[in-house]
This record gives sequence, structure tokens and C-alpha cells, in this order.
Amino acid sequence: MDTSYYHNFITLVQTGNMTQAAEILHITQPALSKQLKYLEAEFGSQLINIKRGQRGSNLQLTEAGKIFYEKAQQLCSIEESTYNAVKQLNSRIEGTLRIASSASRSTPIVQQYLPAFSIKHPSVRFEIYEGLMTNVVSQLINGSAEIGIANLQMVDTDKFEILLTQEEHLYALYRRDVFWTDREIDTISWEDIRQCPLSLSGGSVRMIVQTSLTNMERLNTIAITTTKSSAIEWASSGRTVALVPMDQKEMVNHRKMMRIKLSEFSGDFKKAFITLKGHSLSPVAQQFVDFYKAFI
Repeated sequence: MDTSYYHNFITLVQTGNMTQAAEILHITQPALSKQLKYLEAEFGSQLINIKRGQRGSNLQLTEAGKIFYEKAQQLCSIEESTYNAVKQLNSRIEGTLRIASSASRSTPIVQQYLPAFSIKHPSVRFEIYEGLMTNVVSQLINGSAEIGIANLQMVDTDKFEILLTQEEHLYALYRRDVFWTDREIDTISWEDIRQCPLSLSGGSVRMIVQTSLTNMERLNTIAITTTKSSAIEWASSGRTVALVPMDQKEMVNHRKMMRIKLSEFSGDFKKAFITLKGHSLSPVAQQFVDFYKAFI
């Protein structure tokens, strides 16, 4: 069954822009416009109003378009789930696990979960796409990735389905042979940490600002980095104490490093595993989600 026009229509609606949708789908804009006209002729009704000359979203669904969009999602989901169900008749899990994530969140996935998953399913290949939230969204929409890992607060739930969430907390990481060498870890306070030279990841800055428990200008900040892995590298050199968001089971692969959970900054901070709404996960992706859930 050829549902390519339906898939392309869904992408057009989700991007909200004819030019952007054509780029994602790797077809020309006239070709995509022709597909839209074919669908409107086939169903005898205008599906989209196109507003010329506006920035951002320049497409608006008609009432008929809203119905078609909903049914197209259902149809494509049924097609995909049917394909996956037939493929699952082969008990051997094979294919490609495609994940889009920030570098900070992909590193622990690669370190802690993918090697074990690969041993269990040796026929599976891996494609990991790293970037900002906009890159994660783009990779999911254009089909380059099936699973995205993102800050829950930044997820557009109109476009994406949340597969699972995991709490994150703010941690201080430091070299135990450099800082507080004569102290027990449970005696180290936020006041002690605040006075040390600090390296902050972008995520830790957001957590600190949102809790409003301290003024960023009062911190002895040596470096602010995009990723937490870079903030941790500063700490591993013995130069700073790193402040980074982590989940409870996340490991630190530095032998001399210690970490302290900063309960003062605990809040509703979670990372989310997401997929495109209406998308049925492939057997490989579903197997990985189930595998990951078993560990959290």
C-alpha cells in the first residue's frame, strides 16, 4: 500500500511550512504542492489554506483538513504497526536503533546501556544524532531518528508522544584528592560548594535559575559549558567542582571523582524519551525502550 502522500501531508502539517517540509522530505516544493492538489482533488475538498508572505507557520488546516490529518495519522500508524508485527515473526531482533539526543544525554546512554543492549542483540546497528533540541525535533520529524531524548519541559506534546520519563537532580562532582580531602562526603554543604571554583553545564544553569535559591553572580564560576561532559572534564582536571544535572543511576567514569546530590535544587526536572505522535515504534526501538525501563 502506497501511503507516501499521506506521510508527506503529515510532515507538511507538522512543520507548518511548505518549503521546510519539502527540504525534510527531500523533494521539490512544486512536487509537494502537486501532491497536496492531488489529495484535495481526490477527496473533493480543500485541506489546507496557504497564507503567503508570513513568517513562521504559513499553513492552516481547513475543517476537512483536520479530519484528513487525524485519519492519515491513524492509517500510517496502522500500516507501520502491521509491518512491524509481521517483521516480529522473525524472533531475531535486527535493524537500526536511531536515537536523537543532546550530547550530554547521549554519552551516558552510550556508556551504560547500548553496549549491554548490543551484546543481547548483536544484529542491531546504531545511529546516534547529537544536537540541540531543534535538531532532535528535526531528526524525529524527518524520520532520521525514532526516539528522542529531551528535557521534559521542552517537549511539544501536540507533536510528540512521551514514552517514559526519568527524574534528574543537580549534582556536584569533584576530585576527592583535591577538594575536602579530610572530610566525609555527608558533611559537605551547599555553602562549601558555592565558595569553590565551579564549572557549570547549560542544564545546571537552568536548574539553578529556576529554583531561585541563589544568585548566579554570587557563584565563583570559572566556566559555563554547553554540555555536562565538558563541565565534568573541567572537574576531572582538579581545577573546579562541576555542577551538572544527572539521573540517580548515571555513572561517572572518572576513578577519582565523587558526586554529591544537591537536594536544595531538587524540583520537577525530568528527561523524556519521546517519539513522533502517531508513530508506531519499530521492533528494535520498542525492544530498547523496554530494555531501558528495566533498569530505571
